[in-house]
Amino acid sequence: MVRKSKFRIFRDILLLLITLAVLFVAGKGMIKSVVSDSQPFKSEQAGELDADSNTYMLKPMEPEQMFDGLDLYQYIEGQYTVLCLGMDEEGLNTDIMMLAQFDLNAAKINILQIPRDCYVGPEYTKAEHGKINSVYSDGVCEGSTPVAKVANCLKDLFGIPIDAYIGIKCTDVPPVVDAIGGIPINVPYDIIYEADKIIYKGEQVLNGEQSEWFVRFRHDYLEGDIARIRAQRIFLAAGMQKVKNLGTLKVLSIYPTLKQYLMSDLDISEIGILCDFAQTVSMENVTVRMVPGEDLSPGDINNYYGYSIHEQETADMLNEYFRPYQEEMTADQLNITEVKHTATYYDNDSTSFADIENGNVPSVPFREDANTLDGAGDGEE
Repeated sequence: MVRKSKFRIFRDILLLLITLAVLFVAGKGMIKSVVSDSQPFKSEQAGELDADSNTYMLKPMEPEQMFDGLDLYQYIEGQYTVLCLGMDEEGLNTDIMMLAQFDLNAAKINILQIPRDCYVGPEYTKAEHGKINSVYSDGVCEGSTPVAKVANCLKDLFGIPIDAYIGIKCTDVPPVVDAIGGIPINVPYDIIYEADKIIYKGEQVLNGEQSEWFVRFRHDYLEGDIARIRAQRIFLAAGMQKVKNLGTLKVLSIYPTLKQYLMSDLDISEIGILCDFAQTVSMENVTVRMVPGEDLSPGDINNYYGYSIHEQETADMLNEYFRPYQEEMTADQLNITEVKHTATYYDNDSTSFADIENGNVPSVPFREDANTLDGAGDGEE
């Protein structure tokens, strides 16, 4: 069993990396002339995805309604889905998992957050706790690369084809944030990560280290990890806006940093195409949703804490937001193991990045006994 890392909570910051590598803001002719590698982020650690042999039923519509006019190799015309992974510092567990789906015809980006504690069981992992974050290193799909094991699991769970992936180790995020000059953000509340690590409320530019504190903080939130996922959307919206505002010279200057820390199977032409597309997407059309479910306690299915995915709510959400050109799928058609369904303890927020920019931030209530600036908090559990 893969042991837990002290960085196990470093989660949805990865949207920043997908925007850095996939938006690759100035990724037009100038970047293509400088970056000689056909796959600039491919490394020895990066594996290939397996060919997808699944059949995806498409909605009845005229071909021109789906044709996006982009020269992309994709499983479904009109949409392109990127798997975003963030590994712990040892590169063993995927403690960050998201699907970033580009609706190429509607000029939208829908992002699906996948809690690392989702129970998937022995069908997908040898780890006794059965959590999805162990599939990368303990997956049972023989003959597949680690990243392909994760992609295959997610395709089975959610019925969405995955076209490409991008990944990073959690310890490599701060230098990437520093390379782009930090993240301008309006912090909605004081955060005491540790006694000497405080982020004060208000407008400021977070450096790499402060960004780590912000996205990992959970101790004083009333809803713990669920609340942290909401809070991280504030950072993601700010990060995407910063990346969209970068200029060509800045992108060229940080390319060596990106190449050092990122891994992906995207080639330079795909990066350029997705970059051009992303520039047409308004912040109003970028939304993030989380897989519906509820917490598992030791004894629910094993001796570990976890997260039970809710089948019907997940099927409904995917049909509404993540199948723009696919026929709807029933809960029975998804390969989800729902351990229990006793509560609606999940985030159902649909706030766009533009709403967040305008101050309509997700609700993140603090515990009544939360530490204040008169005391010291504990940033990680």
